[in-house]
Amino acid sequence: MYTERFYRKWTSSCALETFRVVAGQSDLQIYAEKHLRNEALGALNNIRQTLHQHIERNPLFLRSLVPVFSRSTDPFIAGMEKAAQEWNTGPMASVAGAIAQGVGLSLLQYSKTIIVENGGDIWACSPGHLGFLIYPGEESPFSQGINFTLEASRGVSVCTSSGKIGPSFSMGSADAVTAIHSCAAHADAAATSLANRIRGESDVTRVVEEVACRRKLKGIIATCGESIGIWGDIHLTEREQRNA
Repeated sequence: MYTERFYRKWTSSCALETFRVVAGQSDLQIYAEKHLRNEALGALNNIRQTLHQHIERNPLFLRSLVPVFSRSTDPFIAGMEKAAQEWNTGPMASVAGAIAQGVGLSLLQYSKTIIVENGGDIWACSPGHLGFLIYPGEESPFSQGINFTLEASRGVSVCTSSGKIGPSFSMGSADAVTAIHSCAAHADAAATSLANRIRGESDVTRVVEEVACRRKLKGIIATCGESIGIWGDIHLTEREQRNA
């Protein structure tokens, strides 16, 4: 079922070109220094073909809520399975982030700045810092959004899971859990896994402290009701002109 990407109206791209690429269930909004829709669509179709062929051979890859071990040598599939193993999720928990990064990396040869958003999961690469916005829902005390910046010159992934917003499956009740990692598959799987564990406000601090101790993410922002937890090299800001 398609869900309108209403949050795309809130982003600004300064001098960057903005274009949308859609194939099947993948709906990407991309920012770059030039219009690269054809190149992005070609990369997206190649990734989706790889994914569909793997699912045909391994149907459990699509349905499983726990890690799957297919021993695939394809880097895209292997990356999703590794993320699932790390965060104890099904491999498809990382698919949106993995697709965003796969398409983004293919476009870096044409543009120094690339931002790919796929259903709220983002992979971005740009000289210096980029601004990001988390929207935890209109019923949240943080409904105006949580704004922050990240250094993005080596590529950064910002993926969010929610038990209340959007069509993605979650076993938790978090308003929003945002995981930050250099690898989008890991960020996406982590956001799903951590959001599953937040069933109430009292869980936020525990989950964030565990992430800080394990240090397997670059950062996390988690909200549930009036509780918020933040860890990592995250710079909270007022609304930036250049948001992803």
